[in-house]
Amino acid sequence: MSSIDNSTRKSQQADLNDLQAEYSRKKKDIARKNEAEISDLKEYYDDKKTAISEQNEAAVNHIRNRQREMAEEASAERQRLSDNYNARTQAMQKTYDEKLISTRDKRQQQVAAAQADARQKVQEIENSSQARVDQVREKSAEDLRNAKQKYNKDMTQMNEFSQKRLEHQREQNDMSITNEVERGRNAQERLRARNEKEYAQLQAKGDGALTREQEIQENKITRLQDNSARRYEQQQKQWDSKEQRLNQQYADRLIHSKVANENQLKTQNERFQNLYAKNEDAQRESLDIQKQRYVRELAETRKDFVKAAEKYDNKGNDPFYKVEDRGSFMRENPDFYVLKAFVPEHEKDNVKVTIQKDRATITGQRSFKDKVEDDGKIVSSSNFQTFREEFPFEKPVITEGMTRERDGDWVVYHIPKGNLNRFDRKA
Repeated sequence: MSSIDNSTRKSQQADLNDLQAEYSRKKKDIARKNEAEISDLKEYYDDKKTAISEQNEAAVNHIRNRQREMAEEASAERQRLSDNYNARTQAMQKTYDEKLISTRDKRQQQVAAAQADARQKVQEIENSSQARVDQVREKSAEDLRNAKQKYNKDMTQMNEFSQKRLEHQREQNDMSITNEVERGRNAQERLRARNEKEYAQLQAKGDGALTREQEIQENKITRLQDNSARRYEQQQKQWDSKEQRLNQQYADRLIHSKVANENQLKTQNERFQNLYAKNEDAQRESLDIQKQRYVRELAETRKDFVKAAEKYDNKGNDPFYKVEDRGSFMRENPDFYVLKAFVPEHEKDNVKVTIQKDRATITGQRSFKDKVEDDGKIVSSSNFQTFREEFPFEKPVITEGMTRERDGDWVVYHIPKGNLNRFDRKA
């Protein structure tokens, strides 16, 4: 029963260690993935904000130059400025598209690098997992309770940290958006006031001789201002729409990541509770079965002992009724079972050693016949004996890696132990 308890306890401890290692690996992967996504979104948002700021400043400078040149040049110059405005608008659109493509490529490269790094770390963890399992197999049931408490504490801390980080990121994004909107409004107000002031100054410089020309110029300016205002409003609406879409996408990604993390943590917790309950029920049932089996075997052993004892009454001195111990023995170390079987050279053809998954068996037979004739009297004797020795294995063995060597009248077998892989165990 002690051997069964130790085996069950070690199996449960190994399952718990595997679950802890898997949880730790998944937690690190989730944290690394969230940090990479937040970093990519933050970098993309900063690039977008810089591009919008540059576009606003370029548009303001262009409008200021165009209005100053309209007061000094004729309609041909105004037509040139209109063409220049269209060219700059296309250049800004092209610049925005190039930055968007560059940001997308950079993000894909970062995702590929993160995936390669994750695969490498998973491989390293798998390579070192067996060594860690061997080191922690000797821990007691107290380690199980401590691991459960630490697991619950880590889950609580991780949830709190994720919630705080999301709140902090959301506050920063809201603040950045508010600052950009306020800055754009202030720039528009300053530009409008400056344009009105310059326009009033230009009007004050006119004289009566240029009244007719002034009216023509004013009509052209009015049309250009209307066109410019409509274009600016259209661009402003496009920028606002793009900014809203980007903010909505970012908020959706944050919510999706949060829900996925919570679901994964919930699933791991349920899996741990189910595994713990199953192990506890299996252990209790195994103990009950072993107890019943022990009671039955004890009763059967008593009956067999009484029956066997009757065969040896008044026969204690007769070697024919004695069990012969040939002296074979087995010992073990952390990696091998070492079986030393007594097989003399003259009996090697009659002795057979069988290595199976759960036991080692030594069987054999011996026979002897002799006849003596003396003064017409013939005396003959014929003896036949079989023997069997069994050595059970507490752990599975690898029979393909077994070695055999002879040491005098003894044959030594080195039988490697087999370790269960954590991926072969059933949850």
